Amino acid sequence: MKIPFRLGTLVIIILIGLWVITEPTVEKPPVKEKDPHFVDAYVKNFTMTSMNEEGIPDYTLTAQLMEHYNDTGDSRITAPVFKFKRPDSNWRVSARYGNIDDDNVWVTLEEDVVMLQQDTENPIKIETSHMRYNTQTRIANSNETVDIQQGAMVIKSNGMIFNSQTGRLQLLAGVNGTYVKP
Repeated sequence: MKIPFRLGTLVIIILIGLWVITEPTVEKPPVKEKDPHFVDAYVKNFTMTSMNEEGIPDYTLTAQLMEHYNDTGDSRITAPVFKFKRPDSNWRVSARYGNIDDDNVWVTLEEDVVMLQQDTENPIKIETSHMRYNTQTRIANSNETVDIQQGAMVIKSNGMIFNSQTGRLQLLAGVNGTYVKP
């Protein structure tokens, strides 16, 4: 009795082993890892105003949408408009997109950046594809091609630095300009 029982058990074990080997394996879908970079907060019609030492608005930044990212602390802004004042003129800077760093020191503007002097008869218009503005030093800079226009004067440069406190505009390289007397 022991031999047929052992033989039967052996046959069953062999059949189970063959069934496991020949059974088609079903692949499990890959486990999605959680994206470490995601929006943890957003604000529509965002406005940020910074005051100077005297309590007067120094600059204002508005945007259609501000999205704050969890892992970097940076914020992505859509359709930003950045306005800052000088004693002799006001400036308006707009772009398609922008970024604000976690410390609110750097505002980076991207795509179709237009910097336009306000409240003046013959305004200066500066266009570029990328510009950074340091909110502490109040200096804007770009390493991209910059097109500057004021009335009949047109200047092109490879980069610029603009100090919004002093109004000094420094063109960096490859400066080329034309002036046509009206």
